[in-house]
Amino acid sequence: MALIYKSFVLSFSVLGRMIWPLLGVFVVATVIWGILSMLSLGYSDVISGPITATFIALMGMRAAFSVLGDNSKTSYDILALYAVLYGLVLMIAKAGAVLVSNFSAVIFADWQLGTAVSVQNLVNAERALQSGFALYAISANIVFTFVLYTLVHVAMAVPLASAARRAGHRSKHTGFFHGFGRKFIPLFCVFTLTFFLQFFFNLISAFFALLLLFGSFVAMIFFQTVPDFDPEFIITGVLAGLGLIWLHAWGWTASAMALIDSDQAMSEKQTKVQAFNPTPELDLRALRKSRE
Repeated sequence: MALIYKSFVLSFSVLGRMIWPLLGVFVVATVIWGILSMLSLGYSDVISGPITATFIALMGMRAAFSVLGDNSKTSYDILALYAVLYGLVLMIAKAGAVLVSNFSAVIFADWQLGTAVSVQNLVNAERALQSGFALYAISANIVFTFVLYTLVHVAMAVPLASAARRAGHRSKHTGFFHGFGRKFIPLFCVFTLTFFLQFFFNLISAFFALLLLFGSFVAMIFFQTVPDFDPEFIITGVLAGLGLIWLHAWGWTASAMALIDSDQAMSEKQTKVQAFNPTPELDLRALRKSRE
């Protein structure tokens, strides 16, 4: 599990390189998606989140490659194109995962209650009022959604890292799903832990941000004064935000390292195969000499 440890250590360097770019992306994305939302009458809001999140992930992986020694210049137009393509793929995959988790949760609840599993039971909404069914269904749905959500990201981690690497100048072209599902076990460990912790860091960050906005609003509207927040309060909120970014950075670093490790393993395997199998030309020459 060297990948887990090395990515954990290097993720702090990636965090340091991504703080200011993240702020820039949020500002630019807010302007661009705001304009597109007005032009599309709000329909673009459906895809804005997944595409922006994918663009940030690709940028984070580019930062990870930079930490690992790849200093090629980034083509941001290619990065934006990949963000759209992979963002839509991930959005569809996650929607499918949610659908599967919903059906699986209903089936699990029926099985726990001893009810026969059938199409009629799946669409019967009256059972949702039963406390026993609701308890089993909601609990199972949370677990199934988390697991399937993690599996989608783990399976697409190396392909996303490959796309981030292709966005560098003079980078080698690879397939759209290059590395799909590779380094599954270490990546699953990293993403499971980071996604679990992200839930709590999201709550903490949102709490401090909302409290800060609410306190500022009340102080300026009702008391016409600048709010005086405790420095300890502000520092805690900033640290919670940095912790959230770091958890993402760990995932980006692990994905980039998984791509490099899997490509090196494939290259070494091909080298060994070539060493044990002489080239066809040499085989033909040996055959001709034996016939002479």
